[in-house]
Amino acid sequence: MSALQQIILHPYLNQLLRFWSTTVGRDKTYRTIQYAARFLAWYEYRKGATKETVARLTTIKSQLGLSRKLMRVGKFLEHFQAALKATTIQDPVVSYAAIGRQLGYGFYLILDTLQWLHSSKVYTFSAPTAASISKNAARFWMTGLTFSLLSGSYKTYVLNSRLAAAKRPRATAEKEAERKVELAQISTEQAAVRYQMTQDALDWVIPATGADVLALDEGILGLAGCVSSLMGARTQWRAVNGPAGAKK
Repeated sequence: MSALQQIILHPYLNQLLRFWSTTVGRDKTYRTIQYAARFLAWYEYRKGATKETVARLTTIKSQLGLSRKLMRVGKFLEHFQAALKATTIQDPVVSYAAIGRQLGYGFYLILDTLQWLHSSKVYTFSAPTAASISKNAARFWMTGLTFSLLSGSYKTYVLNSRLAAAKRPRATAEKEAERKVELAQISTEQAAVRYQMTQDALDWVIPATGADVLALDEGILGLAGCVSSLMGARTQWRAVNGPAGAKK
């Protein structure tokens, strides 16, 4: 078998193609490159690179951002549908947080579509209107992420309460075995919640800066977005290829 055939038939390439066959997989890849370019544009500018180098990186960032906006057109309907479904969640705190998160994302994506129309010059808004759309989009995105972080905080509290109860020894061997299974399950759930909260916190600083809540530079925003994108890509990779990335 030739070297080219070995590359084409390699199991890792199959996993990569499965990952890229999903919309989320492609989006996370584009987002990682977009925010990496944002960070590198800031870094190269600070280092004194040529205008052409900075402009090239800025163009990559802008064009990928514009492409991702197009991919999200109509996605707000998914979030409004998810908000409606969240009304059936039994726990009121989780329900309200989920509704707030989904509505925040939904309204953000409506404004995101208007930003795409303006940036692609399909329809051009006045400068003040475009600035207002951009700022309100950041506010709604930040709102959705804030509700997600509140939900994560509440879930952490509930899991800690469950953990405290599960740590108490059980009377019988059967109950003790059940306790060990429950402890393992709680640990897994805690890790998932911490992971999501870390990703949300990294993302939160981006719209918070766009909404003038924070004043972070392009370097920090680019790095935060790049790391959160890689975290999201890892989650999607595991969903597509399994926890160990095993060949299916």
